[in-house]
Amino acid sequence: MKRELITALAGICLFATPNLLNAQFNVTAEVGGVPTVSGATLLTFDDALPAILSLNNAYQVSGFGPGVIYTQPYFSGSTADYFGESPENGTDNSPYIAVYGQGTATFTFSTPEKYFGLLWGSMGAGDTLSFYDSDNNLLGIATPTNFLPDNAVMADWGPNGTCYVNVTTATPFTTVVATTDGNCFEFDDVAYAPVPEPASCALAAVGLGIFGLARRKKRA
Repeated sequence: MKRELITALAGICLFATPNLLNAQFNVTAEVGGVPTVSGATLLTFDDALPAILSLNNAYQVSGFGPGVIYTQPYFSGSTADYFGESPENGTDNSPYIAVYGQGTATFTFSTPEKYFGLLWGSMGAGDTLSFYDSDNNLLGIATPTNFLPDNAVMADWGPNGTCYVNVTTATPFTTVVATTDGNCFEFDDVAYAPVPEPASCALAAVGLGIFGLARRKKRA
């Protein structure tokens, strides 16, 4: 399968005002991709759920959902091998996470992180990753519309609309929340790590900003 690389150029700096936070995000999405930070902690969800993950109207599932509620992510390229999964190319038959409409899958980290990656399946405009700092302030929101080209359709980005998505931030986060306004947000093979500060905001703020944000607000 042809490997497509969709790179959203290093993110926009949000200048400090009473209602804005300084935040810098870099996001890449690649069919058949792998984590971009070496030494990251890897989660496959093949066994018991990790303590850092809590689910609300979201479930650890396998296979294809009844009534087309959820769809398996798809392995291609180097993703499966990197995580010790199988098959190398084909539908993900191992357990993964499916977030139902208005549900949440929440990662809560004991130490600040600056990198988060996941195998994001059947990407839809209503799927959202929200990043919060240790004070529960919203830092940034990522949806597929931030990093996929205009007018992209799911089938353009690999079977079952699956990409490996990598997010690197300058502002540390301690919570990541996956939500969707439809059925479903499916993901597997998460990676996370603390990473060094990237280049200065002035050098990194190239191209279009990719993160929608927002006001400083508290998580409900």
